[in-house]
Amino acid sequence: MEIDTLVVKWQNFENFELNKGYKALRISSECIPDLYIATDGDGFRCLILYLPHNIDIKLKNNDKEKLTLSYLPVEKIILIKLNDPDFIDLFNDLILSLYFKIKDFTDPDYYAKELIYSFYKWADFFDDKFKSRLSNEEIKGLFGELFVLNEFLKQSDSKTVDTILESWKGPYNTTNDFIFDDKNIEVKTKDDSKQFIKISSEYQLEKEFDKGLELLVVSLNIDMIKGVSIYDLIKQATIYIRKNLGDLTILYHTLAQIGLTIESVTEYNNYRFVVSKTILYDCGRANFPKLSVSNIPEEITKLNYNLRTATLDNYMLEEKTY
Repeated sequence: MEIDTLVVKWQNFENFELNKGYKALRISSECIPDLYIATDGDGFRCLILYLPHNIDIKLKNNDKEKLTLSYLPVEKIILIKLNDPDFIDLFNDLILSLYFKIKDFTDPDYYAKELIYSFYKWADFFDDKFKSRLSNEEIKGLFGELFVLNEFLKQSDSKTVDTILESWKGPYNTTNDFIFDDKNIEVKTKDDSKQFIKISSEYQLEKEFDKGLELLVVSLNIDMIKGVSIYDLIKQATIYIRKNLGDLTILYHTLAQIGLTIESVTEYNNYRFVVSKTILYDCGRANFPKLSVSNIPEEITKLNYNLRTATLDNYMLEEKTY
């Protein structure tokens, strides 16, 4: 099932009375568990799982501000209700994630526990964590990292998608933006017209023992017509992740580290960019021009300097134009 299919289902509801005014539609004939999307008497969207009458579970109702988990023992129904229509997109992501997890299972105990587990795994993402606004440079930096993440996800499959998602560490304020088993990648985003990038510490270009270190420079231009936003990049990432049955919560948890949700990030939709090119450099080489822990006196700390990219052609590994 694709996200567009689910959206159409919400738009073409058939009446199927449950109780107290609920209207519901089975999510898919391919789903073995009795899983339904529904609306209650007030029009709030729900996800309903019917259980066989011989199954009994112990579940304490959980009523959060945006999301509610309930168990109706008489009807044998587990219900997740969205209390805030501003979170419809995220609720659809939750539904699809759960659908793919349980659709082929016949054991009611398993798929009931999986639905409950998914509620608690996703519930935190339904909070408004939007705090202070990102600066212009922070917006560009996040845009560059998300662009690179999508380039990786574009080449992923079901075996590698979660590994790629877990490699993105920029929002965790780690030394490098992407951390893999064999190498680290530092992403720097700059205006296409600028000839330098900013290095913010003596650790940023410091090579780890027995691992490669690469510098990926993303050059972009502001374009309010053809450009895309951070939100657009995130939605594209979710398409790649769903296609390969990846874990969307990894992405949302990473965004939460900088106070962003899929809803709050729309605050930046007026910042739109077009990537002109990316250049990948091998900055793990001994003679790469940099100031780092291994080549400065220990008395010097908290470095912040500019690095001219026009002088780095000898260290170039790859250049792409878009």
